[in-house]
Amino acid sequence: MATNAASVQTASIGDYVGWLARRWWLVTLAVAVGAVGGLGFAATQPKVYVSETKVLVLQVGQDTSVKVNLDTESQVVRSTTVGDAAAHLLNITEPVDTLVERVSVTVPANTSVLSIAFEAPTVAEAQRGSQAFAQAYLDQRAADAQKNLDVQAAAMRDEISGLTKQLNDVAGQVAALPNNSVDRQRAVQQQQILTQQINTLNNRLIPLLATIVKPGSILSAATKPEGPAKPDLMLYLISGVGIGLLLGLAGALVLDRLDSRIYHSRQIPYRTDVPILMEVPRGRDRSAVADAASALGREFSLLRNVLRVAAGVARGGRPSATDALLICGAAPGPAVEFVVSNLAAAFARSGERVVIVCTDSTSSLPQLLGVAPMQGLGDVIAGEVALDSALYAVPAIRGVSLLSPGRIDPRVELPVAAVSDLLVQLQAQADRVLLATAPPSSAVDAQALSEIAAAVLLVVETRVARAEDVEASIEQVARVQGPLAGMLVVRSPRAARRSRKRKAQALPVAAQPVVPAQVELPRAGRESDQTMVIPRLDGDGERIEFWNPGADKSDKKAVGKRAPVDDNTTADLR
Repeated sequence: MATNAASVQTASIGDYVGWLARRWWLVTLAVAVGAVGGLGFAATQPKVYVSETKVLVLQVGQDTSVKVNLDTESQVVRSTTVGDAAAHLLNITEPVDTLVERVSVTVPANTSVLSIAFEAPTVAEAQRGSQAFAQAYLDQRAADAQKNLDVQAAAMRDEISGLTKQLNDVAGQVAALPNNSVDRQRAVQQQQILTQQINTLNNRLIPLLATIVKPGSILSAATKPEGPAKPDLMLYLISGVGIGLLLGLAGALVLDRLDSRIYHSRQIPYRTDVPILMEVPRGRDRSAVADAASALGREFSLLRNVLRVAAGVARGGRPSATDALLICGAAPGPAVEFVVSNLAAAFARSGERVVIVCTDSTSSLPQLLGVAPMQGLGDVIAGEVALDSALYAVPAIRGVSLLSPGRIDPRVELPVAAVSDLLVQLQAQADRVLLATAPPSSAVDAQALSEIAAAVLLVVETRVARAEDVEASIEQVARVQGPLAGMLVVRSPRAARRSRKRKAQALPVAAQPVVPAQVELPRAGRESDQTMVIPRLDGDGERIEFWNPGADKSDKKAVGKRAPVDDNTTADLR
């Protein structure tokens, strides 16, 4: 059993995920469209091929103890100087800045290798560009190294020339001074020093002049791309899926907020005066009647007791066995038929004789109860048959009889006074009368009959009823001060499946409650069938005649004509 307390509970994680489960199709569609859009956008992008050349960088010069800074060298590869040289090798007139932007350099970890990659719209152009930049870099590095050696050698030659000139001057002094003079000895010492310096510089110059510049080498020639590196189909696909997922989630959330259908009891408009009496699942087999020992059967037994008390409270006294209970749905759906059949079984289990009166001409309640009536309420009101002849025993539920809608004209309203007189007759021979009517949103029968009912039960079926349907139904009953006992929430089959998984308990597919023997209500058949519409009174007090297949030709001429009706006819209908 449940009350309106469920209506004011805070939403659980399942409630937040529920809208996603309900709108999965929209999210899936958005993801699919995003994936197709991403691949389509990728197809419009120009293809770019990348070729890579690996260059081994060596130390140039005589000092091999200093390691090459590869980060600096990678910037040299992308310099305008190397770009000019590469453009000259490629024999193109493309601006250097644009050409350099197509080059990328990476340094593999713990190596002295530069990976020079070049982007181009064709495979051949990518290979030539990568090879050209690698060769231009090596040539530029060799030229810089050779220039550095030349500068060092020139400096040494200049220094040797200066020292040689000084040595010649000192040699002249030595020759001019006496052998035993102090100045001559000093000149000789200076001569020796200068000679030693010149020899040292010559020893350094000779290896410098013999140095061969080796800036590096190409380890692997420009690779041939197996396919375009851009556009990256996987990247565009993932991006499209991500964008589609976000848009799908946003759209599903917005659509769910705009959807007023009720998916669980928390979405039912909260009313302190209209409690939620119970929330039950409805399986796929709508004709199944829950057994008394099942969980659903016990719930309907509890609901039976509550409605019995509610009927007595509405009368201002204790429960009465002859109080009529009106059951209607907030919106058209099979839930009312499910509830009526199970409530009838619950009342029958308690030893009561039950009569179900169905006023909805579109209801499939007779078929669900296994009854094929030939007469019904419309025939009784029209005076075509007696009330006892229109009652049919329900074979699957002992002690329950059905008064089907019969030939009720859905275009006109049901005469409440006539139905009230029939209820008096039924309550004289039955212990409980259940009125099954169309939803208040479809017909006015529910509002009109709620005036004469002892209690009204509003059935709210999830995934079918909307919040405005519930509000409108409650408002219509309240306007005539109908005794609305509360609401019964019936979960749709999908919700019922989840409930069965959680409880690990399935509802029975067939049940025949065992109750004490009751006096069966009379059942009668008809020898022939006919197509007719119950006579009704229009606004001018005239009777509307309809075709009767058993009438003669003279009666057929009166089809569609109107004839005045006296007060006795009105009294007969009532």
